[in-house]
This record gives sequence, structure tokens and C-alpha cells, in this order.
Amino acid sequence: MRTLINGSWIIGFQQGTHRVLRDGVVVFDDDKIVHVGRNFDGHVDRTINATGKLVTPGFVNIHAVANLDIQTLALDASDGGFSASEAYAKTGQGEVELSGEHLRTSALYSLVQLLKGGATTIVEITTMAPSRFEVPRDEVPALVEAAAQLGARLYVSHKFRAGKRYVDANSITQYHWDLDAGRAGLAYGAEMVKRYEGAQDGRIRTMLFPYQFDACPPDLLKEVKQIAGELDVPVHMHTAQSHFEFQDCMRRFGKTPVQLLDNIGFLDERTILTHLIYTTLHPASGFPPGDESDLKIVAGRGATVAHCANVYTRRGKYLRSFSRYRELGINVPIGTDTFPQDMIEEMRWTALTCKWVDRDATRGTAREVFDAATIDGARALGREDIGRLAPGAKADIVIVDFRKPHIGPVDDPIKTLVHVAGCADIETVIIDGRTVVEDGRVPGIDEAELMAQASAAHLWQKGRFAANHPGGKSAQELFPSSYPAFV
Repeated sequence: MRTLINGSWIIGFQQGTHRVLRDGVVVFDDDKIVHVGRNFDGHVDRTINATGKLVTPGFVNIHAVANLDIQTLALDASDGGFSASEAYAKTGQGEVELSGEHLRTSALYSLVQLLKGGATTIVEITTMAPSRFEVPRDEVPALVEAAAQLGARLYVSHKFRAGKRYVDANSITQYHWDLDAGRAGLAYGAEMVKRYEGAQDGRIRTMLFPYQFDACPPDLLKEVKQIAGELDVPVHMHTAQSHFEFQDCMRRFGKTPVQLLDNIGFLDERTILTHLIYTTLHPASGFPPGDESDLKIVAGRGATVAHCANVYTRRGKYLRSFSRYRELGINVPIGTDTFPQDMIEEMRWTALTCKWVDRDATRGTAREVFDAATIDGARALGREDIGRLAPGAKADIVIVDFRKPHIGPVDDPIKTLVHVAGCADIETVIIDGRTVVEDGRVPGIDEAELMAQASAAHLWQKGRFAANHPGGKSAQELFPSSYPAFV
């Protein structure tokens, strides 16, 4: 079926860049865009009136939480965490794994959020800390089932690792290692690739996911890259996300995380390093000020850095900086990595933290962060058919309503999108030509009922953390409220 969208502002892709088309049309036939321009004289089966609205390519969320996020419980708290004990590391005691209906609710609820936040391509991560280092094996199937129901474009992967960090009785950070568990996780991750790659008419794609650089020994990472090459899939991994991780790598191997990964042949254009905050350039690294050697290695190998400004700014940590990484030739797409799963807000956090870190209002421009949310995410996945509105591209489209009073006068629609709008202004989301969000709601989903189910699962998680805490702390002690209860 051929559909025409007439919009007041259309972000079309032309001559290698996004361009603003004022009062134009986008036409798609089934799952492909066939025309972007000022008008269209051919036959269409339906018309979507987007007068007063912005029509953009769908956003590529390069690192998204795809289950109930517990990170918000620990806001305004230290990174020490309630799961850093030796007992947790060695036995899995206290791990909170969703299963059954809770897991299915978690997957569906999270993907609904992500779609309403404008993500048409979602690279999922999972947040539950796994017993014996492995995520429950029914998690990937649950996500695929939810994506199939909703029509989401999803990259899935099974999280695995071979070690877990803990603090011993002397307050010294240690690791508990189980290489066999890491290899078993890798094998199951490869099985998930074989099972789901290309499912749902190609909307389901796969990756390998060694969860944390510091929890995956070099020999395991070599095996990961070898298997990824055989399967022809990308690898993504949390890397250099903490100061301890950076310094501990220096202590154990005499190299920075980037140097070590380069030394074992891990870095290439199919490698996504998530966060990568601590490099030779970071002031806390101990390297001479301005040392860009780590970043030049990443750029030279063509690896991607997935940037999630919101979640780390909450913890007082910042990339140094988004614009500088890009200037050095690194591809830096963005992801949400926490609630809210709002790609517009993530663009705003990316822009503002970059301006703050560089002490320069001209940095982290709206153009840069919009590219990061669209074509740069597509580039990280090796795709030219998403993240853009152009003939031949997938019909992945977001329509944002700019007619609301809080939007104000619109001079530059991208600056307005990044700095004024939010996910509540997203009216329509289309994936593969199918409308998955309409009038701000997901068709076929009882959102009130889903929210109630998600709240029940969340309360169960919170209670389990407290019930299994080795120190016997209550949920209120683990997750204190901002204010005391009214009496």
C-alpha cells in the first residue's frame, strides 16, 4: 500500500546529509520509501496529514534497556551498590532474575516505552545481574516475542561474562572468576544468533554481547571475535565505564582497556564499545593532559563508541567529550540505557553535557546529536537503509507534533526538537511501513494494564533485593526515599 505524508518540516537525506524540506512530502510503498520532495503526482492509497508537524527518520537507539530498569532506584546514591559483596559474586546470592509472566511483562513494557520514545531500531541490553554470570536463557526469546507483537526493529543478544567484581572484608576490590560460565554464555549467545538472525522479515537481528570488558579475560574476548566473524555479526561491550576498571586494567596488563583490546585484535568496524569514558584523554587517567592516543586507536580501527549521556551524568561522569571524539574520527551514536527511554531527551543530555564539559556553547550542536541518533547509529550497524528518509530506505518514520504551546515558534526544527520537544510530542512512529505508535499510543496495547503489571514486577524485584541482602537491610534502607513518609 502506498502512503503519502505531507509535513510542515521534513528531514530528508540528500547528497550525503540530512536536509530540511519545508512543506513537503514523504511517500512510502509497503516497507520502503519511494519519494521525498515538495510534491508527488502519483497514485497513493492513503494520506497522513502532518501539517504543523516534524517528519523525521526513525531514531536508532544504540544501547537501550530492554527490561524493567532498576537503575533509577539507586539515584542520588554512590556507585558502591548493594550487590558488591563477595557472597553475591561467588554464589549469585541476591540476584534478582525475572521469569515467567514478570519477564514477558518486562520485555513488552520496555519495548512499548522505546517505541513511544521514537526508537525504530533498538539495540537492546539487559540489566539484571545474572547468577553465575549468565542471564536467564528465556530472556532473548521473550524480547523477540514482544518485538514480533509490536513490530519493533530489534537487535538482540545474550549477555555473558566470566567474572564478577566484589569488595572483600578488607574493603579491597576483587574478582570471582568462572571462565567455564563465560564460555557457556558465549556458546548460548551464538545459539541465539543462529536462531533469530533475520527473523520477522529481517526486523530481528543479532549481536554477541560480552557484558563487561573487565569481567571478560582476553582469551575469552579473542574467542568472541572469532565466533562473531564466523557468524558475521557485530559485538558490543561495556568498556572503560569506571575509573577503577581503567586503573585495574593498567595494573593487571600494563595497558589501557583500549590498548589491550587493540593488542588482541578486538577492535574493528564491527565493534561497539559502550560508554568508553575513561581513556588516556580523561583527566583521571594519569596520562599527560590532552593525550588522545586511545581515541586515535579507536578511530583508526573504525570501532564505534556508544554514548549514553543521561545515565552517566546522573552519576557525575562525563565523556570528554562527545564533540571531541567525533572530531577525531570516531563514530559516536547514542542510546538511552535507562528510563526514560526517550531519544529526544537523550539528544538533549548529549548536547548539554558536551557544552558543559567543553565550556563552549558551540559544541554538542543539535545537528551533531541528531546525526548521532540517526545516521551514526545506522553506520554502527553497517546499514544504509535506516536512519534516513530517502528513496530505497526503510519506511521507519517519526512524526512529532510542533503545534503545542510549549514548543514555541519554530525557526530551526532540529534545534526545537533537541532542546524543546520530548517523547510526549511524538505522535506517530512507523516501522517497515507499519504504524506502531498512533496518536501517542501503541495500537492493541492496554497501557494502563501493562503499567500495573510492570509495577507489580518492579515491587517484586525491589522486595527480592532486600530479602537477599547479606547485611539484612530493608528496601527502604537500600533505596531511601527523597523525603520521609507523611504521618
